[in-house]
Amino acid sequence: MDIKGIESAVHLLIKFGSKQNIQKLQSGQFYMKRLKYYVDLEKNTSDEMVGDQYDGQMMLKDVKFTLYTCDTNEYVGQLHAPISSFNLGYLNNPVFCMYMLDYRNYLSKEIHDGLLHIKYGFSKEQSTKIKDFGESALVVTNTNEFFKRIENTFKKRGIDYFRDLVSYYDYNNIQQLKEIQANNPRIAFWKRQKYAFQQEYRFFAHTEVEDNLTLDIGDVSDISQVLPTEQLLNTYLEAKCTLKEVE
Repeated sequence: MDIKGIESAVHLLIKFGSKQNIQKLQSGQFYMKRLKYYVDLEKNTSDEMVGDQYDGQMMLKDVKFTLYTCDTNEYVGQLHAPISSFNLGYLNNPVFCMYMLDYRNYLSKEIHDGLLHIKYGFSKEQSTKIKDFGESALVVTNTNEFFKRIENTFKKRGIDYFRDLVSYYDYNNIQQLKEIQANNPRIAFWKRQKYAFQQEYRFFAHTEVEDNLTLDIGDVSDISQVLPTEQLLNTYLEAKCTLKEVE
């Protein structure tokens, strides 16, 4: 087993939030806020942990605009924008955000008496910042079943949706630009590098709402566990696997 295989051996979905909201989620309330909520949250309250005034938008740095006359195409002048944002019209689409514990949390591996031990944990930045997301955490222990229940609910409601990891970028990222050009809704799956500690996994509904979209995915107590956020952030996960000799 190579190091990349070991790193990727485990993944867990986690939702941090208030105790009340986490209990609602475990009982089946899948509550999605539109992207504009997160944009306004930073703009109106200066909350840049949960809020992000550029969520669902593409940011470019050091943009130059050249002006020409319409009839003769003569050069008129040039404008310079240190920062420019592009909104493709998805701010009224609802999203649901979770934390993905995966290879990025990989700490170490050890082998003792034929047993492989793999450790995963949270970084110091995550332990400091994520605790402000809420006092409770829902840990989904069966992600495939969780995805299945969400997909079935969207189908019943006749709503298209996307789900994927969020990518994090520095300005003027060509990969981001190409991806969004090929599939415009992918703009909702890119956030600035400052949010990389969130390791976000996002569900994006392809429909517009005035405030939120609430789905009933059914009780998920059988595939999840609720833990105090602070306790979870100050623990590490150890996965174990018995190794066999190849004959």
